[in-house]
Amino acid sequence: MIGGLFKSASRWALVAAAGVIVGGVAMPSAKAADLGGDCCADLEERVAELEATTARKGNRKMSLTITGQVHRMVLFWNDGKDSDVFYGIDNTNSSSRFSFTGAAKVTPNVSMGFDITIEVEAGGTSSKLSQFDEDGKVGTQINGASAASFNASNVDAYFGDARRVAWWIEDKNLGRLTVGRYESAGAITTIDLAGISAGASASMILVNGSFLIRDTAGNYTGVSWAAIGDPAANQGRTELIRYDSPTIAGFVASASIGEAGDYWGVMLRYAGEFSGFRVAAGIGYENVTDRPTSVAGLAGPGDLDALKPEVKAWGAGLSVLHVPSGLFAQGHYMAAEFSQGTSLSGYWGQNFAFKKDANQWLIQAGITKNWFGFGNTALFGEYSKSNDWGAGNGLGRDFAAPVGVGNVVAVNDVTSTELTVWGIGITQNIDAAATELYLNYRHFSADITAGGAGVPTEDFDAVIGGARVKF
Repeated sequence: MIGGLFKSASRWALVAAAGVIVGGVAMPSAKAADLGGDCCADLEERVAELEATTARKGNRKMSLTITGQVHRMVLFWNDGKDSDVFYGIDNTNSSSRFSFTGAAKVTPNVSMGFDITIEVEAGGTSSKLSQFDEDGKVGTQINGASAASFNASNVDAYFGDARRVAWWIEDKNLGRLTVGRYESAGAITTIDLAGISAGASASMILVNGSFLIRDTAGNYTGVSWAAIGDPAANQGRTELIRYDSPTIAGFVASASIGEAGDYWGVMLRYAGEFSGFRVAAGIGYENVTDRPTSVAGLAGPGDLDALKPEVKAWGAGLSVLHVPSGLFAQGHYMAAEFSQGTSLSGYWGQNFAFKKDANQWLIQAGITKNWFGFGNTALFGEYSKSNDWGAGNGLGRDFAAPVGVGNVVAVNDVTSTELTVWGIGITQNIDAAATELYLNYRHFSADITAGGAGVPTEDFDAVIGGARVKF
């Protein structure tokens, strides 16, 4: 009996001491000595107050949630002459990242919040790898074009591009306004209902884009696969103001304007389910007249206004999933129109003069079912064409041989390019671990016309296997 009293007294003493140490203010002595009916309620209130101020939950008003994903894979590649395997690289289809998000109620109908998302953009990143660099250089965003690779032990890669930094305010009846760095409204590509985008994204260049195309004589050409593929530019992220309407009969309308008013877009999306079919669709348009401002010899903003280029792009996607059977089909079509002249925007791949208008389409189809009890298994095939992303009007585009790289030939006067991609894959969801495992194969073929003649090129094969683990 006496031992029980000592244990009980010790327990209350520890609780009281914790209140002094953690809270920084001692409880009133009357409360410490009072073991009446309101004692436990007071302690519970104090504990709840302390929990509400910890980092994992934000402050007392604004919540804080930490989420993200780790996405790493193994890449086998064959460029028609050589092949190799790169291990543990980041998959740019959906890069490793973490997010700090939060929300708070202002009124029953109005909320405010924020989104800060940081992602890996260098060091073993799939879109930056090539036959000459298995590490993926940091690139110009840190040390300039001559940035060193990571061929040394314990040399850490850069981690920290700000993908999103924005706040928002939302009214249930009026919609949401977002201010900061965020995705713009604009051209829509494939909406992934099947859950296969971790290994098979709508863009064709995010795994092998920096690899150089080989010719049939065994030379490297100055043309990379990214140069003739879609630029993965739809709904680009920038500093903007964006509006998203509330959902009305499954539809959401969005509009944004960014930079100095020279990057704007609109889009309309739909999601619904009826008669066993799940449907997602969207269409969007964007207009860009922005350009680099560090141009030598210009007198001021007036000159920049006179030289502004223009890119007009639109894209539409449709995805259908038959829920009972798991059969699905999804895809998109997008196109970009470029103004002519020497004034370049850098958007949508407009990084050379007199760029030819371009388009791309993709279709994916297969079946996704929970056959094994721990998550959906998706089996699919895909086919895509990307037309004229590397081509120029008039005399065409020139692809110089990279400086310091041997056995590379220039390709000049390119007036037509076509990238054909087909592939197959399997994705296994592990619901209990919020993880997707995948194994995908894509085959790339190039059709390039330069100087009025076809360029004989080798095909490229890529096999990727990895996992996207969400937290």
